[in-house]
Amino acid sequence: MKLTAIILNHLPRKIIEPTLKSISFADKIIIIHDSNSPYDSPKSTKSVEVITKPLSSFATQRNFAIGKAKTDWVLFVDSDEIISSSLRLEIKKTIKRDDYQGYYLPRQDIILGQTLKYGETGSIKLLRLAKKSAGKFSRSVHETWNIKGRVGELTSPILHLKKEFTNPFLGKISQYGLLDSKELVSENKPFSFFRFLFFPIGKFINNYIMRRGLLDGLLGLFHAYMMSVQSLSVRVFQWQASHLPSKPAKL
Repeated sequence: MKLTAIILNHLPRKIIEPTLKSISFADKIIIIHDSNSPYDSPKSTKSVEVITKPLSSFATQRNFAIGKAKTDWVLFVDSDEIISSSLRLEIKKTIKRDDYQGYYLPRQDIILGQTLKYGETGSIKLLRLAKKSAGKFSRSVHETWNIKGRVGELTSPILHLKKEFTNPFLGKISQYGLLDSKELVSENKPFSFFRFLFFPIGKFINNYIMRRGLLDGLLGLFHAYMMSVQSLSVRVFQWQASHLPSKPAKL
């Protein structure tokens, strides 16, 4: 069984080099780059294919990438993630089996050298490895891989490395908030003052108290706060969308 590793990228080439090195064990690597951001693109080779495609939604981007893969298995890796050496070995053994259609992979968030052990990211598991034919993605942001068949779990982690905290987080708020607000409307969850007032507070309490983010020290506090801000931003985008005119005003 062969494997294609896919990176959805928006970062400069130099930054994603560690990610590329960690997935060099794959038979094929496909980089899907958002053309709205600058990128010193390497030349496509036999093992690495670079495709520029504007981002409309994350589900569309991932489904497009799956369509470009020619192997039995597909592995998704973000441009700021590293496949650990133990996970590489586990993946190599796993794709030889045929009892599962996909696998959840645990992810460790490492911010400024500190591993977040608590909060909602402390025990997160992401569906990132599956057979190419097993299913498609839905939802424009916080997308879901809808796998048909049994899904298992691997034990070794993806390492999510962040040398900065606030700038990348704030940068994603605008992009993710806009897409997420549209998705909530399509799910019949329009703007409400109740969600605006209490969901961000609930997000903070869940991360800092219920999921014991306080045990991660100041980083746990900052992370819980930023997750709350992200929740708040979605409600603001919903409110803004409801006040935009459906047609441009005549001058």
